[in-house]
Amino acid sequence: MASCEHCGTEYAQKGAADRYCCRGCEFVATLIAESGFERFYDLKQGLALAPVRSRPFEEHDFSWLGAKVAEAEQRALSRGEAAHVELALEGISCVGCVWLVEKLFARHAGSVRAVANPSSGRLHLEWVPMHCELEPFLRELCQFGYVAAPAGSVSGDHERSRLAARMGLCGAFALNAMGFTLPVYLNMPADFEFAALFRLIAFFSATLSMLVGGGYFMDRAWRSLRAGALHIDLPIALGLLAAYAGSITGWVMKYERLMYFDFVSIFVFLMLSGRYLQTSAVEKNRRRLVRQQPVPEAVPRLERDGELVGREAIQPGLRFLLAPGQALPVSGVMVAGAADFSLEWIHGEAEPLRFAAGSRLPAGAILLSRTPAAIEAGECWEDSLLAKLTAPVVGERGSPGLARLLRVYLIIVLMLGVAALVFWSLRGQALTGLQAMISVFVVSCPCALGVAIPLADDLAASAMERLGVYVRTATLWPRLRRVRKVVFDKTGTLTLERPVLDNPAAVAQLDDPAALALAQLTRGSLHPVARALLEASGTRGQKLLAQSPGSVPEELAGLGVALTTPAGRWSLGKAGWSGVDGTGAAAARPGSELRFNGNLVAAFHFTETLRPGVVEMLRHLERRGLALYILSGDHPDKVATMAKALGLPEEHAHGGLSPEEKSRRVRLVSRHDTLYLGDGANDSLAFDAALVTGTPVVDRSLLESKADFYTLGAGLGFLPSLLKTASRRAAAVRSAFGFALLYNLTTVGFSMEGRMSPLLAAILMPLSSIVSILLVATIFRAIAANKG
Repeated sequence: MASCEHCGTEYAQKGAADRYCCRGCEFVATLIAESGFERFYDLKQGLALAPVRSRPFEEHDFSWLGAKVAEAEQRALSRGEAAHVELALEGISCVGCVWLVEKLFARHAGSVRAVANPSSGRLHLEWVPMHCELEPFLRELCQFGYVAAPAGSVSGDHERSRLAARMGLCGAFALNAMGFTLPVYLNMPADFEFAALFRLIAFFSATLSMLVGGGYFMDRAWRSLRAGALHIDLPIALGLLAAYAGSITGWVMKYERLMYFDFVSIFVFLMLSGRYLQTSAVEKNRRRLVRQQPVPEAVPRLERDGELVGREAIQPGLRFLLAPGQALPVSGVMVAGAADFSLEWIHGEAEPLRFAAGSRLPAGAILLSRTPAAIEAGECWEDSLLAKLTAPVVGERGSPGLARLLRVYLIIVLMLGVAALVFWSLRGQALTGLQAMISVFVVSCPCALGVAIPLADDLAASAMERLGVYVRTATLWPRLRRVRKVVFDKTGTLTLERPVLDNPAAVAQLDDPAALALAQLTRGSLHPVARALLEASGTRGQKLLAQSPGSVPEELAGLGVALTTPAGRWSLGKAGWSGVDGTGAAAARPGSELRFNGNLVAAFHFTETLRPGVVEMLRHLERRGLALYILSGDHPDKVATMAKALGLPEEHAHGGLSPEEKSRRVRLVSRHDTLYLGDGANDSLAFDAALVTGTPVVDRSLLESKADFYTLGAGLGFLPSLLKTASRRAAAVRSAFGFALLYNLTTVGFSMEGRMSPLLAAILMPLSSIVSILLVATIFRAIAANKG
């Protein structure tokens, strides 16, 4: 495996001259070199970025930008200041990206500053009102692999920002509580002049910590109990309540050994820090993609001047326009004309189909033409199969093993605490018994695990990011350890989402006029063949387009596209089509042809190609003892042929399946131990039936919002590494559990004997957390270094 010279992602190298994982990375690397921005790679410091893939070659919609700019400039002019706007930005991930975005914006007249934030995925722009054009800048960003979108189009980071605010406040409260408990640490007399005031401040600091930070854990613990489940926040909430209530009791009764105010504040801050680390990693990956939803939220009513109808309000008989690249929300009938549609989402067939006026279209058909199609709805949105397939997953899949462990853990802690209270009370020392019980509850809180496990999750997620894999759910890692079966969709998952050009030399050998014509004919097209040819044109094609963009080609559904220039007529279409008009029929032979005035210039041949490293990946999974399956909507013969070529058992490969049949098949083979990889809407119901889910992000992505993880790379070679990383993470967590067990046995023993003072608890708790963090980091990295 080689590492891409631009993004650092590992990929299967085809030859010594192959330096990039995709055409997008090659194109951006060339632009960076030509623009004199090589410092980008110094600032990147070897960090792996997400592969660029096809972003520079795609047409991006900035119709939303005008209204935002007008609003920002009007507000700025009224206040006499620079205009500013907040945008979401896909593709930004390091300080090198920040520097590059700032440099690009500085080249545009009227720019003031650009501030890009890799953590939040946001871009802040400031400019002189009426003197700066933002759209050219955003289109230039696309050329460098960054795509901007309205900030509201990306799932929000409310949980993360709320945790950050709570953590900051609780950090201040913890410092306050520690500072004003200092006299106790220094063994100062309990009745010194400001003792009462210091205790009052420590009480208020702990109270504010409980209200701001403790309430977060108590609310989650209470909601999990109401749902009949146990959450790790329950013992945290129990320890906090015990420490706080005991502190108030000790304060009122003037019993110092019950006053845990400083412990409460420190504990809340540390637990929030661990939870912030965990949430930050997950939400960063959820915000990494800025993509237009392929299923439209609303459609324009036909012949009503752009009046929008929400998809929930669609009724049978409604006539509306479907935009290029969008999926038909409900089944319907073509009203007029003809257009090419992809049904890959529905049955897995990659080859586009032509539909003429009067043809019935299924829900989920994706319009590939450059112009909108007029559709008459045949059903309501709630009756549409697509509505069922795109229904969001409620909550995250949990781990039953963790729930059982928590149940046993809580029962033992409660029994030990009550036993200590009873023991000391029978000896006539009720206050000592109360202090012992509270100490048991306090020191047995999973404080070490509350920061150690999030750290292990973050280390594991960072290791996978270097392979172009991004984790979306915090409970993924323990579930991966239970996987015994892996189920693959075929088209777009085991194979690349678009056909591969077999003879790229045919593109490279075109002279400049022919290469320009090819770029003009394929630019903006959603047809998989056209997109493959545009990427094959690479940097040369983009430069020629910049010099002579040309006009929009004429589309002839089912045949191809044509473009009339002063020199003559160029066409790109099915083999045998002359390109002169739409009346001739194309030959049955495969491939596409570029013609000039009807004369053949170049013929292009394509094949459905496996993703890089698929065979090696499957053999590796088999050596791990995993059972492998293929479930596809594609033709059964194609699926059987692929299974035979991949060396999979015939009975493990099934084709011609509907979404419901895929789901049933997964439920039949699964014993809550199945990993499912798919990329289309027809895999959505199967996702709901699997234990772990993943998806390669393709041109018209849908499932990354439901998947536990997604990949931006071209291959599937990451799967063995993903399972290995789950094992490494488990080993690190086991070490933390072992230390926590030893720590708890020791401290609980001290507590039950009545020897655990608030001061000792306040020292041991953060110390145990630090030891756990060092233990996890050391073991995780040692295992990674030994296993590679």
